[in-house]
Amino acid sequence: MKMISKTVPKSKKVLLLIPPNITFDAFTKPGKNTKTWRHKNGRDYGVLITDVPLGALTISGWLKEKCDSEVILIDFNTLIHSTWDHSEEHDFSQWFDETLADIGKTFQPDVIGFSSLFVTGYQNLISLGNVAKKIFPAAFRIVGGNVATTMYRELLHDEPDAFNALCFGEGELPLLELFASPDMQQCCDESTSWITRKNLLSGSHYAHNFIQDLDDITPLDYSAISLDDYHYNPTIKAYTGIEDKANYITYMGSRGCPFLCTFCSAHTVHGRKMRNFSIPRIREELTRLTEVFNANTLVIEDDMFLWNNEWATEVLRIAQELKLNCFFPNALALYALDRKMLEELHKTGVRQLTLAVESGSSRVLKEIMKKPLKLSITNSVVKNCQELGIYTDCNIILGMPGETKADIAEGREFLLNLHANWYRINVATPLAGSEMYINAQAAGQIVGDIRFAGYKKCVIKTDDFAPDEVEKIAYDLNLELNFLNNTDMKLGNYQRAKESFENVLLLREDHALAMHCLILCMQALGDSVSLDLLQKKLDAALKSDPFWKAFFKKHGLLKFRSAKSPPNTSVPITAL
Repeated sequence: MKMISKTVPKSKKVLLLIPPNITFDAFTKPGKNTKTWRHKNGRDYGVLITDVPLGALTISGWLKEKCDSEVILIDFNTLIHSTWDHSEEHDFSQWFDETLADIGKTFQPDVIGFSSLFVTGYQNLISLGNVAKKIFPAAFRIVGGNVATTMYRELLHDEPDAFNALCFGEGELPLLELFASPDMQQCCDESTSWITRKNLLSGSHYAHNFIQDLDDITPLDYSAISLDDYHYNPTIKAYTGIEDKANYITYMGSRGCPFLCTFCSAHTVHGRKMRNFSIPRIREELTRLTEVFNANTLVIEDDMFLWNNEWATEVLRIAQELKLNCFFPNALALYALDRKMLEELHKTGVRQLTLAVESGSSRVLKEIMKKPLKLSITNSVVKNCQELGIYTDCNIILGMPGETKADIAEGREFLLNLHANWYRINVATPLAGSEMYINAQAAGQIVGDIRFAGYKKCVIKTDDFAPDEVEKIAYDLNLELNFLNNTDMKLGNYQRAKESFENVLLLREDHALAMHCLILCMQALGDSVSLDLLQKKLDAALKSDPFWKAFFKKHGLLKFRSAKSPPNTSVPITAL
């Protein structure tokens, strides 16, 4: 590897902390349209995204190799399943306090680094920063990730003393600069890579300091975590396309995204220019990880994996050589999913894809989202996936500023005839740093707090929609597309539909419509195992839950409660 810097970084003890990526209210009071898990105390809580923290693993390996640092990584998103039990508290601070105090008995960090990617973890980041300052007053506290880059003004305004500095963009080179400095605060105050109260007040302009050759980055430090802690991952568990949901490794082979989608802010951290690991580097690292973890599945997290189909094909063929089935939690760009690429994906064990459909309205895609996608391409990709036996899971965004009810009606009709297997219906969320956020803020359309939004809570009010209207339309469309007009049920693919509804109930066990659809599938398959128990559970849900009771009555579903087999056609929901 070539030299990155002529300076010599000093060895330090580093504590890397990842705060919960869910608001406390969403965790303790999950809504009807959110996923839940059952705690040992018997209560249901909102599900946290427990993706393997590739950014933190990269930084951990980087600091160990380049700075000879001792690093401890704590991910509160996984730790919550084993140590949190504060049902009477009003936030996570007491749990943070106990956890860090316990660490402090044997480890006193010189530097504490916080990694926060999701705006829904904003308040937790501040709370954790304040607790860390109390427990480790001598430690230098820095923040990296999307939140630091896009919401630095809010962070330094809301809690000016919680952190010493925030990193602008990627952190590898700025960390070398910081660790080589005899005065870390002065270094940050005078650097364009670090945001501090002092240089923000002076009107500093910040700049990315990217590594252009990603091969210079040290390998992922999987030794910093226990991979078993991530097997609860709802992203993995919710997919029928992965049979073995335990033996997997996660990887990211490129950085950047060249597109201008108005709802996205990924470019704020990694830029728009694509950079990638070389094929030899990827082969070497994946071979090592496969041997160490005996993995049979490769989870690929790239923001834009199909930026170059030749490079992507080479990566897939490495996976094939290593007998790794590939899985993509991020939506793939449809324009690059031609038949040849889909066949290559199929060879790599891909049986389920998340597709970046986003909207069924041509106008919304082109004029509002600035997404270069023709609906004919969407139809073609879904059709090819069906022929190849690849399950299609479509991302849909509703309520973009400028979107009208006519646009949503047009999109609804397109999606009803698309015949994809599943749809993730999300409300438009103004992510800090995105064009959507900048424009909505300038127009005074943001009426809620984006720090508590997520993708189910709407915080935008336009001339066409109030926030609660968007939330209702999104939930109604979810029920219509995924349940009442389920593609697999209409095509007679009852086993695959059964698996989808079972996955819904794994994450939302009180979902009466999922129970109803599951019962119809079981009847069609002649599967009587646990059928009586499920029937009784559904009857109880309809008696106790006014929402589901009214819904079933409104849509004429009660007449199917005693059906011997599923109806030949779906029951359409009332037009939005």
